Amino acid sequence: MTKKTDDRRPAELAPIPFTAPYPITHLDREATHPVDLAVPEDKLLDVAAYLGVASIETVAFTGEISAWGEAGWRVSGTLTAHLVQTCVVTLSPVPQEVDEPVSRVFVPIGQISDEDEVTVDLDEDSPDPFSEAIELGAMMLEELALALDPYPRAEGAELETRIFAAPGVEPMTDEDARPFAKLAALKEKLGGLG
Repeated sequence: MTKKTDDRRPAELAPIPFTAPYPITHLDREATHPVDLAVPEDKLLDVAAYLGVASIETVAFTGEISAWGEAGWRVSGTLTAHLVQTCVVTLSPVPQEVDEPVSRVFVPIGQISDEDEVTVDLDEDSPDPFSEAIELGAMMLEELALALDPYPRAEGAELETRIFAAPGVEPMTDEDARPFAKLAALKEKLGGLG
């Protein structure tokens, strides 16, 4: 009797194609430390595949690391990238330039536990954990993924409206699916009668 494997297990995540750990254990907390980092040319193809874009010419981060709180660090600066996405309508290439401000806070692993009361600043994301180094490569790829256009379109590309219905049946439009818009129109019509 042969034993079947369970195909329902979750797929393993692809490994991050670019890492850049920045050791912080010996950094002076009174100073600001400059950062100038770029994804090497031989990694750009892997980064493009990882992010699901057609191609990437450059990805770079320029900024600084400074002390935050008692034991944390703030990474702030600018992420820039030149890349090409694929139009969701025509499948033609769509060039994109990214120039995004970045501000992330990193705290030692274990400094914040689930039981601790944490004050959350709504303008700032929750802190990222670190042990002996801050992973700047993963931060760059995450920030780049967030900056990508989720629905890139080539100039002039438009989705056409198609309405389908069985023969002899009047097709339902988007307007038909908006009952509150019809009620508002009826209210306005009735209001004009009084």
